Amino acid sequence: MYRSFGIFGLSAALLVAAASCSRMQSFELSGRIDGLQVGDTLRFERVLLPEWNYEPAFDVVVGEAGAFAYRGEQAHDGYYSMTYHPKVGEAVESDRRGKSVIVTDGDRITLTGTAEEIYYCTLGGGIYDEPALAGLLAFQDSLGRIRGSYLRNAREAMARGDKEAGREWSEKFNRFRPDDQAQRSAYEAANPQGSLYLLVDRIPTVAYRPLTESRAFYEALSGELKASYFGGVYADFLQRMESLAVGQPAPDFLLVTTRGEAIAKADFAGEYLLFYHWGLCPGSIWIDGQVRDLYAAYKDRGLRMVGLTESVDMIRRVYEGLPDDESAAGMRSALAGMLAHGWPEIEVETDRPENGRMLERYAIEGWPAFVLIAPDGTIAARGYTEAFFKAKEILAGVLGGTHPE
Repeated sequence: MYRSFGIFGLSAALLVAAASCSRMQSFELSGRIDGLQVGDTLRFERVLLPEWNYEPAFDVVVGEAGAFAYRGEQAHDGYYSMTYHPKVGEAVESDRRGKSVIVTDGDRITLTGTAEEIYYCTLGGGIYDEPALAGLLAFQDSLGRIRGSYLRNAREAMARGDKEAGREWSEKFNRFRPDDQAQRSAYEAANPQGSLYLLVDRIPTVAYRPLTESRAFYEALSGELKASYFGGVYADFLQRMESLAVGQPAPDFLLVTTRGEAIAKADFAGEYLLFYHWGLCPGSIWIDGQVRDLYAAYKDRGLRMVGLTESVDMIRRVYEGLPDDESAAGMRSALAGMLAHGWPEIEVETDRPENGRMLERYAIEGWPAFVLIAPDGTIAARGYTEAFFKAKEILAGVLGGTHPE
């Protein structure tokens, strides 16, 4: 009896393994990239949506100058980010973390361009053979090249000691807002039932788009896209965001502040609590003063606040490293205000697991982000800059008194 059961179990395991193997997708990647040298490495990381986490996937070591080829397998449709690591020297800076590529079963994806602009190279094969998508990506790449040149100019100016020019180029880089809306709208109009590119692109945005808009996008998708791997990711994230909608109970939390004090959701019962995720980014620098004004206006009327940031010490080091002259006066003032917040701060990148899970629990993907929790423990506002002004409106209505305009 025991022996027969063992054979049956082994047979079942083999069948499962065989079925699993049969579901693996095969694909090929190849490229003609002028300037690639033998020994250079192209590192592909798997992008895990919706949180934009990255995990190692595979490396391609260049064996022939100017070209590369790779054959691989994946369990399902994949979304990858490629970064370039020259054997000698460093990759040219760009405005992107890497080159994004979506790979499906049987794809033969090609990359064409130069090593100096490798993150703007042209993709072909798979979904990238669609002319409308190729046109949209070409336009985005052209904007990226412009913004990337500002960053390189800033670095070069600083390297030769021209701080004024460096700051001017840095400001141009930070103020540059690539506008591809017309091209994107045309592409969306050409794909009324969606496309894999649009689906993957929209997944992270469910965190901050109106739920009605995100639901409408999903309902309009073709059956094939809904049944795809990324269709499932989108549906799961949409369901999760519905649980974080206004009026829903705010998830519980138990956090430890930078002063070592433990705080929990129950500690704020009966009061308004505003979470503020901030960091060293233009959006946070722009709005931080308004957040401090809001807190000053309502802290004695029933508003509590908690800051969420990656590292207060990092902000402090940047502040202390700024030149003590008129050229950096604006930045010094902004960072000084950030370092003088009157509310408890939580560092999310620490060895405290619960702190680290806070952003995921509330689906906070960037800076500045806000979550207003009502006295009854439900979510009153959640999102980015627009959520701050919504919170400001709510507090003015229910707490009254003088408030910042």
